[in-house]
Amino acid sequence: MKVGEKFKPHPKLKKVYYVYLSIVAVPLLVIALVPTLAAFVYVPKAAPWLVAFLLAPIVVILWFLAYWVPEYYKSISFTLEREEVVVERGVWWKMKHVVPYGRVMSVDVIQGPISRHFGVGRVDIHTAGYTGPAGGSAGPGMRRAEAAIWGVPNFLEIRDSILNFVRERPLFGAPGARARDVGSEILSELRRIRKVLQKG
Repeated sequence: MKVGEKFKPHPKLKKVYYVYLSIVAVPLLVIALVPTLAAFVYVPKAAPWLVAFLLAPIVVILWFLAYWVPEYYKSISFTLEREEVVVERGVWWKMKHVVPYGRVMSVDVIQGPISRHFGVGRVDIHTAGYTGPAGGSAGPGMRRAEAAIWGVPNFLEIRDSILNFVRERPLFGAPGARARDVGSEILSELRRIRKVLQKG
């Protein structure tokens, strides 16, 4: 992985999405099929209308999602620049998240059971006080990540690369500046305050 070079999630991310899709789709189809089969047995004349009413919308939604998954996958790209992380995604609404390393507070790795089965994970990049909808672990009351890199097999390597960039920069500092000794700055400021108080 080179600095400034775009990279994409692993193709297995599509399988992860399809597994999640099937987890939602199978119960919906079962719920819709039970009354439909009952109608064919007890009210055969009404059965076609019930099929159209219950199954058709579900099939259309599933077909749309099956089309959308590969298109969404193609839209995702990540770049570790020298000064910032760039995340791009979106099929119809294109989104681009840029997070300077100087604002990063923490970097987390997440790997659920399905992602672990397919050997991929995600890296969540948190900044101070961010609660927006860009990505993240999305649990109730949980702080969301300002940007995330997901569906990648080398998520630990990516986390370490980001942390290395972060350690080279002061928090909220100018890009490219080296981290200063905060303790010595505080000490210098206290000495200036003491001199002012002694004069007064």
